[in-house]
Amino acid sequence: MTDKAITATADEFVTGKVRRRQSHDRVLNAVYVATYAIVILLVAIPIAALIYGSLRTSAPGIEGEWTLQNYANLFSGGVLSTIATTLWIGLLSSAFCIVIGTAIALVVHRTDFKYGNIITALIGLAFYFPSFILAMAWIIIGAPGGIFNAVVDDVLGLPWLRIDIYTTLGIVIVMVLHQVPFVYLTMRGPILSMDGIYEEAARTSGAKPHAVLFRVTLPLLSYSLISSFILTFIITIEQFAIPALIGIPGQVTMLATQLYLLVRFSPADYGLAAAVGIALSAITGSAIWAQRRVTRTGRLTTITGKAGRATPIPLGRWKWAAYILCFGFVFLGLLLPMVILVYTSLLKWFTANPMTGMYTLRNYMFIWESASTMRSFWNTLIVSGVGAAIGVVLGLLCSYFTLRLRPTGYRGLDFIASLPFGVPGIVLGLGLLWAYAYLPIPLYGTLALMIMAFVTRFLPYATETIGGQLVQIDKSLEEAAWVGGATRLGSVFKILLPLARPSVQGAYFLLFMAFFREISSAILLYSATTSVVSISIWSFFEQANWGLASALSVVATVIIFAAMSLIIWLMPSARRG
Repeated sequence: MTDKAITATADEFVTGKVRRRQSHDRVLNAVYVATYAIVILLVAIPIAALIYGSLRTSAPGIEGEWTLQNYANLFSGGVLSTIATTLWIGLLSSAFCIVIGTAIALVVHRTDFKYGNIITALIGLAFYFPSFILAMAWIIIGAPGGIFNAVVDDVLGLPWLRIDIYTTLGIVIVMVLHQVPFVYLTMRGPILSMDGIYEEAARTSGAKPHAVLFRVTLPLLSYSLISSFILTFIITIEQFAIPALIGIPGQVTMLATQLYLLVRFSPADYGLAAAVGIALSAITGSAIWAQRRVTRTGRLTTITGKAGRATPIPLGRWKWAAYILCFGFVFLGLLLPMVILVYTSLLKWFTANPMTGMYTLRNYMFIWESASTMRSFWNTLIVSGVGAAIGVVLGLLCSYFTLRLRPTGYRGLDFIASLPFGVPGIVLGLGLLWAYAYLPIPLYGTLALMIMAFVTRFLPYATETIGGQLVQIDKSLEEAAWVGGATRLGSVFKILLPLARPSVQGAYFLLFMAFFREISSAILLYSATTSVVSISIWSFFEQANWGLASALSVVATVIIFAAMSLIIWLMPSARRG
């Protein structure tokens, strides 16, 4: 072969590689544009529809007029009172959560507490315990006709010990039981990674344990505490199930429940409900902005190259107080509710005295024999399985484009993808209700709309979970693949995806469990044929059928706990935690 022929062949080879790379780059650009468009449609449509609805005098799909009266009504006495109640319950619940959750984390990870692994595992289970099931269990316990009152009144003859869960205090207590695991898990990392040298120095200087706690440990954790407090506040004020199940019978109204009441009960006022939804989103959005400011600007150096594990603080005479705190919370937040639900699910007729109860498995048999209930299970599996897969793919693409490729406009994609975190689920559901009453797309009353709602609501969870690992993967690995002849698309499949597989798996199961137990996004969107398990449980409980609601709750909880166990088995990092 002549030199000219060799040169021509080499040129053709290089030209072919360049063309392949250009072709793959065009594919990536097309995927980027498609991802951007899908995220905009998913997020912008319900928000824009909600704003539109707040400016109308009619219900979705009905002719009406433009108005600002819905926003004027936000300043009425009733709505202002609801806003005040929402803020008060949010602040009070968050304060208790921070104190209890941080105290448990400090006891488990900073003292010689012997049962730390057990407490961590049980609190992990409590974290995945659905809010509406926890609320149901405590209603069975603390309602005027519930188990506790029957015991103290009829059995013990102490009527002055009677309680009523249908109060503001009842909402706060159940909120705290539901949110303490979140605080524990968010504070656990900063406490474990904090350099113990500061506390050791204080103790060496003669400081007593309580002085070290208040003058060294807590100040070093201050920014983590503030961030966790704000996040807990956000989750609390956007919560729907607990204030609805407990607050509606007790006439204690929060913004999420007021939105539900305005839509579900006559006379319905969809315009005011939309305005209330925007007000609630504005509060949560402001809180998220504050939390981001804290995490970005407020930092203290608590991890150094000389860090050593702190010497565990001996509990001494406080040992029993630590046991009561940790095991007492697990008992009230997980074990007691589960025992009550199992007990109620086995009763033919509800009675507070287990010695006089008539036990049966008919509630579980009904679940198996009921076509509507089994359909709700299949709907839930479809929505959770398919929806979680869609959410993970979309979250992976968003994370890749915003953290790795960074094409033109990537910051806008990052901002839009994170917006749903500030939009409560019931508000998102109302926005979709408005949107698809007008759009010429036959989605209303279908599982596709339910999947869209869930994917939109939990998209930030997928992007954060996957993005957290993508930023830890050195970009030089991809660059080395490019030097070796791989295209950008090829390096994604051969380098990035295999390394990011644990976070992708974790994101899938996180979304699967979130979809399985989600109720706030579904409560305004479901129909008789698209009901999911959470809605079926809600419906049984609304009909005062505690036995069926409890049986279905037990089955759903077992599935959720089994899914969480699968996460721990699949993810080595979870097992090490």
